[in-house]
Amino acid sequence: MYGKGRVKNLKVLKDFGEGNYSVAEMLRDDNPAVGVRWNGGDSGDMFQGLGNPQSRGIATWFILPEPLAKLALDNLDKLTANG
Repeated sequence: MYGKGRVKNLKVLKDFGEGNYSVAEMLRDDNPAVGVRWNGGDSGDMFQGLGNPQSRGIATWFILPEPLAKLALDNLDKLTANG
């Protein structure tokens, strides 16, 4: 199974808006996972405006490796839009 069929129960935990990033938790292949993505912005470029990562113009999530996922979740309240 590929793509969105591998992800269930997506919940955005932090969304810092246009030009910044978001953090989400989800089930990927029925296992807990944490993902991040850059939200994109109004750059005038159709694909850059969608953010990154993406697949054929559809927003996707970069799945963090387990040690980084744990750090992100443990420090979610400390995350800021400026890093």
